[in-house]
Amino acid sequence: MYDTNFDGQRLMCHPREVAEWLLRGATRGPLYTEMELTKRCNCRCLFCGVDYEVNASREALEAGLGRRAVEELAGMGNQAVLFSGSGEPLLHPQAAEIVAYSAARMNTALATNGVALTGDRLALIDGLAWIRFSVNGGSPQSYATVQGTASEWFERVLANIAAAVRRKRDRSLRVTIGVQLVLLDANADTTLELGRRVRELGVDYFTVKPFSAHPLGSKRLQVDYGRFNELARDLKALETGNFRVIYRARSMAKLNQPKPYGQCYGTHFVSLISANGDVWECNVFAGDARFLIGNVAQQSLEDIWNGPRRREVLEFIAHDLNLAECRDVCRMDECNRYLWRLKHPWEHDNFI
Repeated sequence: MYDTNFDGQRLMCHPREVAEWLLRGATRGPLYTEMELTKRCNCRCLFCGVDYEVNASREALEAGLGRRAVEELAGMGNQAVLFSGSGEPLLHPQAAEIVAYSAARMNTALATNGVALTGDRLALIDGLAWIRFSVNGGSPQSYATVQGTASEWFERVLANIAAAVRRKRDRSLRVTIGVQLVLLDANADTTLELGRRVRELGVDYFTVKPFSAHPLGSKRLQVDYGRFNELARDLKALETGNFRVIYRARSMAKLNQPKPYGQCYGTHFVSLISANGDVWECNVFAGDARFLIGNVAQQSLEDIWNGPRRREVLEFIAHDLNLAECRDVCRMDECNRYLWRLKHPWEHDNFI
C-alpha cells in the first residue's frame, strides 16, 4: 500500500529520528536525499522552476562518486533516495547502474519525463519503490507546447510508460508507477483526456499539481486554480479500484499564503546532492551559495553533515532566512507545520 496524500507529510512515521532532533536539535544524517545525475534536459518546459541552471553546464555525477554517496548515506541512516534534480536523470550514461546500486541499499525512486526510458534502461524500474513520469499535456499539441518538445514525443512517452507497466506485471514488480501533470491554462483542456489515457495504460495513479514559482527561477505564470473545480470532479470520477487520481487541491489553496510557522526545521531531515557533487541544505535553494554545505568529492557526507559550514547555514536558516523567500509549495512545508507544532504546542495538546 502506498500513501496518496501527496499534500501531507510522513515524518510521523519516523518517531525516533524526530525525537532525536527534539532532544538534541540535530540528526545524525538525512532521512531522505535527492540526487541529481545531470543538469542536462531534453525538454524546455513552460513551467520549469530550475531554468536558471538546467542545461547551463554538461555536468554529470561521476558514477563512482554516486555509489560512494549512496554508501555513506546508508551509513548515516538515510532511508530513501529520489533521483531527480534540474536535469533529466536518464540522460546520464550510467543512470541504470547508479539507480540499481541505490535500490539495492535503500528505498529508491525516479522522477523522469520518460522520453529516454527505452531499451536496457527499462530494467532500472525493477528495484524502484516508485517511478513518476512527468507528462504535461493530454494531446500531442498541448504536450509539445508545455514541455517544449516535438509533438511526436507524446506518443513515444506513453509507449514507454506502457512498456514499464507491462514489465511490472510480467515480473510481478512492487514498483508504483505514476504520471504527474502540472496544471496550466495551456494544458487544462486536455488534462482529463490524459487521465483517461494513462488509466488505460494501467498506471497506478495520476496526480495533478499546481504551478509554484521557484524563488531562483524566471517563470512567473499566473493560474487561477479556483476555476478548475469541475475538472477536479471529472478527474476523480476516473478512479477505479486499481487507479487513483490525486488532485492536489490543498497545495493549490496554499499558493500565495503566508507560512504558518516561524522557522524552517525541515532541512534537518533532507539533503540534495548536485551533479557536480555539491551538497545543499535545502533542495529548493540549490544554486544559492547561502545554502551550500560542502562537496561530496572533497569530504565525506558525515563530515559535511556535522561540519562547521553546515552549522553556519543552520544558524542562517534559524535566524536570518525570510520565509517569504521560500517556495509556496515547498516539499518540506507540511513537515515544517508538524515540527513547528511539536516545538510550539498548543494550549490543550495534553488532552490526547
